[in-house]
This record gives sequence, structure tokens and C-alpha cells, in this order.
Amino acid sequence: MTKLSINEKMERAIEIFVVLFGLYILIQILRAIFSGSWTTEDLIIGLLIFNLGSIFTVVISVAQLKSDHNHLKEQFKSLVSDFKS
Repeated sequence: MTKLSINEKMERAIEIFVVLFGLYILIQILRAIFSGSWTTEDLIIGLLIFNLGSIFTVVISVAQLKSDHNHLKEQFKSLVSDFKS
């Protein structure tokens, strides 16, 4: 089992929290359809918060991939300069 850095642990914790919150909102939507638990405004606010959390996790992933790509770009530049000399 590999050790995870603090950033990876935080990212996983945020992803788990967003998934659990999404499941909670889904349960509330089903309860609203069948028997009514939350008001419509509360469901809409919950869905907006879930959407915001999802976008946040996607942005973290994209930023991480972009930074990894920039790191590789610098390594390839140094590799090319080594082959030229």
C-alpha cells in the first residue's frame, strides 16, 4: 500500500464528502417526490451546493494534471538540451 501525501488525503476526503452529500441530496429528492421532506427551495440550494462541490473537485484535479504536465515539459526541455550538446 502506497503512502498518500497530505494533499492527496485532502483531495480524497473532499471527494468522499461530495459523494456522500450527493447521496444525501438524492435521498431527500426521492423523499420529496414520494412523501415530501424538504421544500423545493431547500432542494435547489442543496443541489447548488453539490454542484459547487463537484466543480471544486474537478478544478483541483485539472490543476493537478496541469502542474504535472508543466513539470514534464521542463524535463523534456532539459532532455532535448542534453541530446543537442
